[in-house]
Amino acid sequence: MPCSMPVDAAAVPPDLVGVVLAAGRAERFGSDKRWAELRGEPLLAHALAAARAVCERVLVVVEMPDPRLDRLLARLPAEAVICPRAGEGLAASRRCAIDRLADERPDGVLFFLGDMPMVPIDQVRHLVEHMRSAGRPVRPVHDSQPGHPVACPGGWLDHLAERGFPAREGRLIDCAHPGVVRDVDCPADLAALR
Repeated sequence: MPCSMPVDAAAVPPDLVGVVLAAGRAERFGSDKRWAELRGEPLLAHALAAARAVCERVLVVVEMPDPRLDRLLARLPAEAVICPRAGEGLAASRRCAIDRLADERPDGVLFFLGDMPMVPIDQVRHLVEHMRSAGRPVRPVHDSQPGHPVACPGGWLDHLAERGFPAREGRLIDCAHPGVVRDVDCPADLAALR
């Protein structure tokens, strides 16, 4: 799927927000991996395109403004959420996104990781169906390894912000595609995807 593909409005569920968490420091990668190229696009573009394929509205959480992000969002529309506390970890980035949505309470939120470019869109739609039918957060699992995106009903966002994915009440959904667990931590990971 080309990263500049427009959203198919008929395929997008109403009131579903995508959040791409992309505020990590990429210390193991050695440089800002969000801008490392994969199939002619920055790594971050792939995560944004996946979120845009299933969500009409997308937020991307970053630690600080970046002109490269502005240029990317001009063709892959999303709202930048600046999270100065991002250095505290993924939970702080997730909290920034949830705080941005505090007054809105969407039906559901999908949390993607900015360094996971191989997430299959059909599996994301499958997660949304499970979230809606269960009324609880759901998370994909591949080969016993928990993955992303996490799909969370609006009513569970405070729980997710405070305590993370609810292991007891949440649902783990088996996923045959390894893209739900394949992230890019180091240059060798990116080379393997190429």
